[in-house]
Amino acid sequence: MGSFTSMIVAGHPPMVCFCHDRKVTNRVLVFSHASVVAANQSVYAELRKLGNEILIVTPDTWRHDFSQHPFHPEAHIGLEGCLLPLAVSRPGAPQRFRYRGSLYRNATISAFNPDVCIIEEEAFSLAGWQCARYARRRKLPYAIQAAENLDRSMPWPAKLWRRVVLRHASLVMARSRAAGDRALSWGASSSIIDVVPHGIEGVAAAVAPRREGVVGYVGRLVESKGLTDLLAAVEMDDLLSLEVVGDGVLRTLFSSPPARVTWHGALTPEQVVAFYQSISVLALPSRTTPTWTEQFGRVIIESLAAGRPVVAYDSGEIPWVAEMTGITLVPEGDIRGLHDALRRNAYGDEGVRLGALGRTAVLHHFTNEAIAKRLAAWAESATED
Repeated sequence: MGSFTSMIVAGHPPMVCFCHDRKVTNRVLVFSHASVVAANQSVYAELRKLGNEILIVTPDTWRHDFSQHPFHPEAHIGLEGCLLPLAVSRPGAPQRFRYRGSLYRNATISAFNPDVCIIEEEAFSLAGWQCARYARRRKLPYAIQAAENLDRSMPWPAKLWRRVVLRHASLVMARSRAAGDRALSWGASSSIIDVVPHGIEGVAAAVAPRREGVVGYVGRLVESKGLTDLLAAVEMDDLLSLEVVGDGVLRTLFSSPPARVTWHGALTPEQVVAFYQSISVLALPSRTTPTWTEQFGRVIIESLAAGRPVVAYDSGEIPWVAEMTGITLVPEGDIRGLHDALRRNAYGDEGVRLGALGRTAVLHHFTNEAIAKRLAAWAESATED
């Protein structure tokens, strides 16, 4: 593996800083608030397996309406010693948080001596602007995330730095086709936009026998996720039951749940994987609002990886995911259609067939191993320019 030294930073885990005698393809510096959750670091663990060294800068705490308890960073297997948790302002606000200290003067980042940066933040966010400024000051090629698929109203300073960040990027990681189109309209060059979807850690080696008639939901308990529609659809049929994982402002709907409805609260990523195996079909009846529409629907590929079919409304980018995975789409707001699709997928052979079809699609397009290879190719190309 080559030699290395450990740098101890007060209040943080030991950071592994590799010496120059180690043969490393590239030293990749990652900025990612999502990586406060270990499961979201999986793609970088795969990137490290390909010969790259990794340092992930992430907030030291993060709040999310998926859970009432704040998250604190823990390393994914294979990334022990590769996390640098830093204090941030407004933890839990993806567009408005920023790192409190100077990134340019941070001793651990300087000792790491990165070759490229991956900024897993939006170009219009404060953190995206802050991290892109660091990369430009260090003259480092950087990749920036683009997941937003709505042309939402923004103050003029955010529009200005959004354009600057996109124009100077080496790669725009569009999480969907619509997000790529939006980044293009905001000033990114078409030559640097690539659809790099969110991935998952892996596909289940075997599909567990399913319990027929069990509908599952995983996600935030908020109105835009169509939970009232889902409850109404399940209520139509005594042969359907609903099991819900997540937390949020609509938890009151489930604190004293209706008949045939079970609320599990927020679960760990490992528990969620087991949950998918316990259901017949996953429901994602997301509703479009003036300020939000579904950007990808990560739970879709997580469920398919477990061999469980998905029924979803045709909201936002879900139809694009459906083209690649074969999930069942229902027009937004069609509660009867939602019920009928859930019933077909929860019983009989159709759900089994669609689950197997989707599982194969995930294996080919949405694993972090496949995505890491694309990021490694970009990093190699960017450092050769």
